[in-house]
Amino acid sequence: MPFEIPAPGTTCTACHSMGRACILDTRINRIRNRETEFRILQNRMIDCAFEAFTPGTDADPDPGRPFATYLDQVKANTVAAGRAIYGTDFASTIQQVGKVGGDIYEILEAAALWNAVAAWNQLMDTDNWSSTVFQRPPDAIATPTRKVAVIKLPRGYDSTRLFNEKTRRDYLAFQAALERSGMELRMSSPDIVGVRIPEPMPDGFAQFLQPLPDLRDVTRARLESAHESIVGTLDARNFLFAVAVKTSTRSDRLYQPLFEANVLKFLIGYVLHGGAFRFHVHMGTFDGAAVENRYRAASLTALMMGGAPTRAIDVTYRAVAPRETAQLILDELPSFPL
Repeated sequence: MPFEIPAPGTTCTACHSMGRACILDTRINRIRNRETEFRILQNRMIDCAFEAFTPGTDADPDPGRPFATYLDQVKANTVAAGRAIYGTDFASTIQQVGKVGGDIYEILEAAALWNAVAAWNQLMDTDNWSSTVFQRPPDAIATPTRKVAVIKLPRGYDSTRLFNEKTRRDYLAFQAALERSGMELRMSSPDIVGVRIPEPMPDGFAQFLQPLPDLRDVTRARLESAHESIVGTLDARNFLFAVAVKTSTRSDRLYQPLFEANVLKFLIGYVLHGGAFRFHVHMGTFDGAAVENRYRAASLTALMMGGAPTRAIDVTYRAVAPRETAQLILDELPSFPL
């Protein structure tokens, strides 16, 4: 399917008849406790629009486009499909299409980061820069032991499952000590994490050496399930950075990354003796909130350890386009000393 659907009436009707629908009619068998008349299938929306390329990366015919352009086209394709299949009945649910925008935004960013880091990994092995879209980071030195994986984590995922046995036991011992006093300080699950690939490289990490050619169902599933293949392989020193992806500037949501950053830095850097872990917040907009001022808070771990204070959130970035957002991460990779 091309990015922009030609003749939606014919194309979408044929796709629907083949069992590849992006919209399901729930008016007969309604979803319990919901008045929704149609169910929007997010994964099929992505598959439809990005069957031929991953946005902002090498196969994209126009990689400089902003997130908004990709998201608007995904929504337009879905609305066109709904009208082609269900006629005017679908008009009442158009607003529902927009509700999945935040999830798709996160997937597009994670995919762009994956592909940028795949180019980095090829550079580390060969000293050749293969990407025509991303630029080789300044001061990047080919070093096979400095390859990186970008991992999209599910909501609510127990990220300690990625730890090897020793590191996980250290973490559990810390939690057990707190629980004896009726307390806890749990490790959260960031939207995206970047880790140093262990050496020798476990089998599950080979997938990160190759880019994602598109975001068809099978490729998107690879992006979203990659964490499953690296369970039990990491120690705290492997963790380089985390990214909180936000499309809302609601005040209650703005403080969540700040808490998450301080907890992660304390657990990874202090309890588990990890390295210089960095925390990013990437937002689609800064409108309606003094975002950068809210994220000036100091890292509690840095203050506790003495020396020069640092911020809890190292980078607050308005992520407008996938290519530029991925390049930001790429340019940071040479600055990790270990």
